[in-house]
Amino acid sequence: MRQHLSMRRSLFALAIFATFALALPTDAQRRDWVAPERYTHLVPRAGGTPARLFSNLRYESNNRSMRGDFDPRAESGCDNARRQRAIAARIRGLFVLRDALFSQQDHPVEHQACALMMPANWVTAAVADTMAGTTLRPVRAPAMTDDAAWAAIGSAAAMFGSFQSSDRLYETASRGPSGLDARERAETRNARHNVRALAAEARHLIEAAPRGARAVADAGAERIAASDRAYFTEALRREHVITLSVENPNEHERRDENKGFAIWGREVPAAALRLTRDCVLTRRLRDGPLALERYDLTVPAQRRRVIDVLEAIVPPGSTGHPVWIWVGGGIIEGTERVNDASHLLPTLNRELAAAAIAHERVIVFNRPSFRLRGHADELEPTVDRFRTLGLPLSVNASSGALHRVFRP
Repeated sequence: MRQHLSMRRSLFALAIFATFALALPTDAQRRDWVAPERYTHLVPRAGGTPARLFSNLRYESNNRSMRGDFDPRAESGCDNARRQRAIAARIRGLFVLRDALFSQQDHPVEHQACALMMPANWVTAAVADTMAGTTLRPVRAPAMTDDAAWAAIGSAAAMFGSFQSSDRLYETASRGPSGLDARERAETRNARHNVRALAAEARHLIEAAPRGARAVADAGAERIAASDRAYFTEALRREHVITLSVENPNEHERRDENKGFAIWGREVPAAALRLTRDCVLTRRLRDGPLALERYDLTVPAQRRRVIDVLEAIVPPGSTGHPVWIWVGGGIIEGTERVNDASHLLPTLNRELAAAAIAHERVIVFNRPSFRLRGHADELEPTVDRFRTLGLPLSVNASSGALHRVFRP
């Protein structure tokens, strides 16, 4: 009995020590800056492995620079995740694009994924098929080393069954080992691992199908939300990570990047799209803040669209995490930048005020980003303008560049 009590005390002391150790600031956090109060609405950029950050600012991340270059090690995907978690823990918030197969933190070919997210339109496809009474076909994912079985899959469509296919993932996973160099062998290993991960996710949708379309939508929403938590941890997802979903993609994003809930080249019933969208967004919002892009303020239909989404996911009287809506003008052709439409912010605010939503849960995030390089003398009046409007200000600059222009 005395020995048992001693062991319990030791375990309790160890738990207290672990909790205290986790609360201690890291060396990087001790070096970080604190932005002056007048700049706390600024949202700069984070990428790679920044030496110093502003602990009281939110940041926009960049998937490509945050994950780094191709890394042949099997553990590289989870190393990437640990690095991104460490960055998120140091700051007020981190916007992360986590939307489509190739628009998330894990790269399906260059790294062996840590927590690969099933694309949202896979859920749409499964919901639409279930509504139509069509049997869902699984993703074909043989054993990792069964080269003959992988080679026998005749096409990307055959590999991905009922779900949106990826030519690159298919071609990389199905090629045989002969004639490949070390990089190509690592890419094939990564692709096979990641196809198997996607196959496991798709099975949740298939297993839910006998219970109906709503069960499929709920199952998909649960799996997408679970991947968010698995990649960033539950605590960081709740307190620091703002997942960005491209709810309103343009034609290029739908056709070439498979973003959003719609399916390029396939007519999907509006009821299937709405059910999938509302289930996935509402479920992700339970775990932490959410951001939605992108809405062109110059197009009345897009302003109505964002209100329709908000009325579905943050109705009056609801409580919980906020939703950031990214707004601006039309996209500048050949770029990812948008035109300035801030003159229409009062119009949007009037329409939001009349909408049936929990207004305190909605944050408007205006685009385009302020481009610091060559415009440093314009920063201060822009800072003042956005503070007066009560809006965050996106700044296309690193922490170091921003620190150099801050006033004492």
